[in-house]
Amino acid sequence: MNDRDILRLIGRNIREARQKTGLTQECLAELTGVHVQTIGAIERGGFPFAVTTLARLSQFLETSPNRLLDGLKRPDPRRTERITKALARKRAPAGSKA
Repeated sequence: MNDRDILRLIGRNIREARQKTGLTQECLAELTGVHVQTIGAIERGGFPFAVTTLARLSQFLETSPNRLLDGLKRPDPRRTERITKALARKRAPAGSKA
């Protein structure tokens, strides 16, 4: 999952939570202290935003930040293992086996 896909997924979750609570984009923007256009961009997945904004959104949407992240896929375990092993070898002191 690339960054754009992640932002789209989070944005979709935020939109669904906002609609469930009956808030407009304008109202949510006012509550969270961001511009209404920013809320629209977040919901479309076109705006990377700060973790503090995620925290405020979850508070005013009366949901867990985890709920707003629902649907994220686990990273590729093979890629993770390859990178971890490669970095462990790189950091291993000379003459030791990693």
